[in-house]
Amino acid sequence: MKVLIIDTSAKAGVSLGGGARVAGSLFNGLEEHGIETYYLGYGNPYINPSKRAFTLSGGKVKVQASARKILHRLGLNGIAESIPGRIAYYSIYSLTGVYLEGAEKWIERIKPDIILASSIQDYVVLKRIKRLLGKAKIIYIEHANASGEYKNAFDYNALSLTFGTGMYKGLNASQESFFRFFDGVIALNKEQKDKIERLNPNVAIIHSSVLMENLKISRAKLKNLKKRLKLPNATKTILYLGRLSEAQKNISTLILAFQGIKGNEFRLVIAGEGKSMSLYLNMSKSDGRIIMPGRVSEEELGYYYALADLYVLPSVWESFNATMIEAAYFGCGLLLSRLAINRDITERFGKRLYTFDPYDADELRRKIVSYFSDDNLRKRLKALSRDIANEYSKEKQIKAYADCLKKLYKLGRF
Repeated sequence: MKVLIIDTSAKAGVSLGGGARVAGSLFNGLEEHGIETYYLGYGNPYINPSKRAFTLSGGKVKVQASARKILHRLGLNGIAESIPGRIAYYSIYSLTGVYLEGAEKWIERIKPDIILASSIQDYVVLKRIKRLLGKAKIIYIEHANASGEYKNAFDYNALSLTFGTGMYKGLNASQESFFRFFDGVIALNKEQKDKIERLNPNVAIIHSSVLMENLKISRAKLKNLKKRLKLPNATKTILYLGRLSEAQKNISTLILAFQGIKGNEFRLVIAGEGKSMSLYLNMSKSDGRIIMPGRVSEEELGYYYALADLYVLPSVWESFNATMIEAAYFGCGLLLSRLAINRDITERFGKRLYTFDPYDADELRRKIVSYFSDDNLRKRLKALSRDIANEYSKEKQIKAYADCLKKLYKLGRF
């Protein structure tokens, strides 16, 4: 069985999201289950260049990245991130797509049996190459929450779907045509499955997991990182790690909550990159306890989790957040937005979860202070983290994908 993984979300000059990391994890992990994997997409550090990987030209996206930098220097960042700016961006993308020079012949040569798409943008590519795929089954992994309950087609988080998948048809029509295009969908949680089944009955749930390759920590390297970040020995460290995108990640609430906490022993590390970085830098400039190191390499990911006492996820929505699971693996206590956790997690772990209202900075502040002042609470949350890491392990996720794909190949459905 040959599986082609397509991911056009890992664009040159753009930070990688969970979809790109999962694409790399599947490319490397499915072979252990007897599945031959191939990759088509932009450069992805989780995928080593090989004959099984076709890297698309990044010329167009480099132009887009350059345009963003120019707008940033001119102080016009708001234009690129405004709704009209994003509508223009996604509309142009859906019309011009991506450069596929050489890719079509490569696809015809490998003759994949199953296609796995990791982002909404992949739909643009798939429509162009479907004629080459014969009887291959095309599957979409719902990282981008295209099935979300959006207010309208102009909702910030729905624009890549309603304006980025072809001629504008409105929200409902876009969701219908998108999900009916695929032979099956892999949902990340029960809420997604319930919504998708109305449009495509062939749905399976596979949860997220730890996506990191290197899970071992060197004490010397950890000490060097703390020194580089200027973290005192007795620091109480709070961590957010991920994309810096205010519309979804809501990191401004975390910054406001932290600024209400007294004490020089506290540090807030906001690690990652994204379009909202300038907003957070501006909010944080008066508080020297807030550290923003920028993008974190794959080699250093584990060290950031290891230096933290508490991991905070302030998002207003998530499909199934992988950084939360990775933080749990490294023993961090978890403080989670109630809107960022789904039914699967609440049903499995219930009242053990430590949560807050993502729109209430004062509640978040109180929960952070309670975590560091209550020994019993910290012990309970450390135990919970161990259970979460075990429940959503990388081995379980890859095996679930392998079993699901083998069933699809044999029976034509999940």
